[in-house]
Amino acid sequence: MPLYTYKCEICENEFEELVRNADEKVECPKCKSSVVKRKLPTIKVNGSSNAPKSSGFS
Repeated sequence: MPLYTYKCEICENEFEELVRNADEKVECPKCKSSVVKRKLPTIKVNGSSNAPKSSGFS
């Protein structure tokens, strides 16, 4: 079951919800509204790049 982050469009509460299937109704735990939007996942990238370093234009 994926864990999604949602934002309520009524009270602007952000919350996470385990969703069993795409048809499942999700409601805000704060105001009980079903007017919510799933937020895009953010990906944090750590480390350094293997790309060659450039000294600029010559």
